[in-house]
Amino acid sequence: MQSNQIAREMQRTYDQYFLSSGYSRRYPRPNAATLDYLLANGAREAGRILDFGCGNGRYSLALLAHSEANLIAYDISASSLIEFEGNLMNTPYRERVTFVYDDLSGLSHARPYDLILMLFGVLSHLGDRTTRIATLSRLRALVREDGRVILSVPSILRRRPRELFKCALARRLGRAQPPLNERGNICFTRQVDGHQLTFFYHLYALKDLRDELAAAGFAIRHCEAESVLPEWWVTQSRILGRVDRWLAAWIAPVLGYGIRVLAVPI
Repeated sequence: MQSNQIAREMQRTYDQYFLSSGYSRRYPRPNAATLDYLLANGAREAGRILDFGCGNGRYSLALLAHSEANLIAYDISASSLIEFEGNLMNTPYRERVTFVYDDLSGLSHARPYDLILMLFGVLSHLGDRTTRIATLSRLRALVREDGRVILSVPSILRRRPRELFKCALARRLGRAQPPLNERGNICFTRQVDGHQLTFFYHLYALKDLRDELAAAGFAIRHCEAESVLPEWWVTQSRILGRVDRWLAAWIAPVLGYGIRVLAVPI
């Protein structure tokens, strides 16, 4: 499966995921710790924000409420953007949002961004290492020289050990097809409202993330565990969210369910 095929498969997956309301039920609100991290690291003061892989606006809507930023909402899923726009209808923020559907050229080099977001595994869905670095490089050209990128990715030490083992075994036996022949790449299916949805992920070690960012012209300024508990636990229960925030402060980034990173251009 080539990277363009992965993109189309992920597009079909997320279109169905949002059409069924499965995503909004599973993740009904932002991870409060991630939202606070964004606000503490430039989102509150930013004039222009790009939410790359914005989904239904789970984080964007909260940022609009806490800032005066103009926000570009990019996603390859039409269903997610339709839901996002619907969520904006009863807010005063609509005029500050521009939607871009599946067209990187629509992100415009003319006015660089103060802050670019790639949250909750967006980078991990993109395909092979070459494609991930190429996408990061395009974003490098869009951010101000004093701008910031905040992203979060799934940790290879915490996520999907069964699929990770199966893919590692296939590589060892010479049976893995690209891009599953790359370490950390996995593919799995999940039933959502009677639909079989296929997900592709790259699971990250911190060194791998650091190397990919460096290859695209970024350096990590800060990193931490995104959560200890699964994201859906944290976003469905405010009590678990508070407990999780306390636990996450005590562990190494790679031991988190995800790794949360602040990166800057170099």
